[in-house]
Amino acid sequence: MTVNKGNRRHGVHSQKNRNRIFKIFLIQAGICVLLSAFLLLHSHNTALSALLGGSLYLLPNLYFAHRALNFREKESARRALAEMYMSQIWKMGISILAFAAVFILVQPLNPFSLFGTFILMQIVGWIAQMKLNNRFLKL
Repeated sequence: MTVNKGNRRHGVHSQKNRNRIFKIFLIQAGICVLLSAFLLLHSHNTALSALLGGSLYLLPNLYFAHRALNFREKESARRALAEMYMSQIWKMGISILAFAAVFILVQPLNPFSLFGTFILMQIVGWIAQMKLNNRFLKL
C-alpha cells in the first residue's frame, strides 16, 4: 500500500487518518449503545429513540467516511475532491431518507431523545477529534 519515493512514503498518513476517524466512530457507537442501555431503565420508547438518533448520525457519516477516505494511490486531487463532494451529497440524501423513514415508521417516538442523541454524537465527534489530533491541541 505504501510506495517509497526517496524518504517519503505515500499512503501512511492517509491510513492513519482513516484509522483515527473510524476509531472516533467506534467511540460514538459505544456511547450511543451505553446511553440507550441507560435510558432503557426509563422507558423502551426513550431508549429506542436514542438508539435511532445515534444511528441516524452514524450510518450516513460512516458511508461518507468509507467512500471519501478510500485510499487510491493513482487518483488525482481533482478526482479525490469530486469524490468528496459526491460522498457529501449522498450522505445528505441518506440522512434525509433515514429521518423520513424513522418519522413515518416508528411510532411512538421520543423526539427529545432522538435529536438529543443525534446532537450528542456530533459533539462527541468534535471532542474526540480534538483529543486524538495532537497537532490541533498544540496550536
